[in-house]
Amino acid sequence: MSERPCGRSLGAAVLGVLLVLIWSGSGSALGQINPDESSEETPSNPTEEIPASESEPEEPVSPSEKEPKRRVFKRIGPQPMTPEQREEAERLRKVAAKYGTDPTAIVGRVQLTSQYLDLTPHANATLSTVRVDLPFRSDYLLRMDVPFLRTTDAQNPGMGSQRGLSDFAVTAAWRAYNTPEYALLIGAVSTFPTASEPALGFGKYTVGPAIATARFLPRLESFLIGLLQYQTSVGGDPSRKDVSFFSVTAQVNSFWAQRWWTIVQSVWQVDFERSGKSSMVMEFEGGRNLIGRFGAYIRPGVGIYGRDVTGAYIWNIEVGVRYMFTSF
Repeated sequence: MSERPCGRSLGAAVLGVLLVLIWSGSGSALGQINPDESSEETPSNPTEEIPASESEPEEPVSPSEKEPKRRVFKRIGPQPMTPEQREEAERLRKVAAKYGTDPTAIVGRVQLTSQYLDLTPHANATLSTVRVDLPFRSDYLLRMDVPFLRTTDAQNPGMGSQRGLSDFAVTAAWRAYNTPEYALLIGAVSTFPTASEPALGFGKYTVGPAIATARFLPRLESFLIGLLQYQTSVGGDPSRKDVSFFSVTAQVNSFWAQRWWTIVQSVWQVDFERSGKSSMVMEFEGGRNLIGRFGAYIRPGVGIYGRDVTGAYIWNIEVGVRYMFTSF
């Protein structure tokens, strides 16, 4: 009973930051005025007087009330950038695309990952996934994920270990906005009940929207990235449980030396078919560009709460190799 309020408050905080991130990026895309300039109250010509009949004088606001809001908006909202900062942002965007760490980049990929998940004190799983990204016309992307799953549950020795193909997934995406300092990708994700065993998949067709954003942080020379995804079942085996699943990911992507990168991320998930029960995991990724467009990474993670929710775990570790290539 004590986990639900905590999950909702943490999830609301993460979701709020991501919504501000998306709003602030779209605001800059529409040519929003610099917040520092819009907050100036002094007329352009100080010698001109404002007629008293125009409006009643406003109550003065103390600087202590304005300053916290201004500081928060400066850090998250649209930020003026120098030509040098824009040049650095553009350089790092190319590096992130080459390394495969920017989810808004339209770039090709062949990737193989394998992760071990400790699910409960008696159950574990190994998930291996082949991912192929096909870019088109610099703004469109088609992604295909082919997962292979092995599960073991010591509490059910009669079932033994099950292994085989899990649910095939396809993502179609369009990069709606792209500048060196901000990018927005909008897409749709579909999964198909291709699992070779009932326990290895949902047994349902699912579909849902996906959004990815990436904002350059000049002070950190990193990217603040947000990912939102929702899945709902639209058909399949009527005897299987429906799917209604929402996830939010917030991460900071940084680059070190010439070939290294790190990602620190938090993933918040909600299962609406379980009365909105939520979970959260924290993960850290360290990767290196090996040669050319080949790269490898390792990503350990730990469950914070809600470890029995779909997509959560007690702890896990993932390793992967990828080859990136340019658009067609």
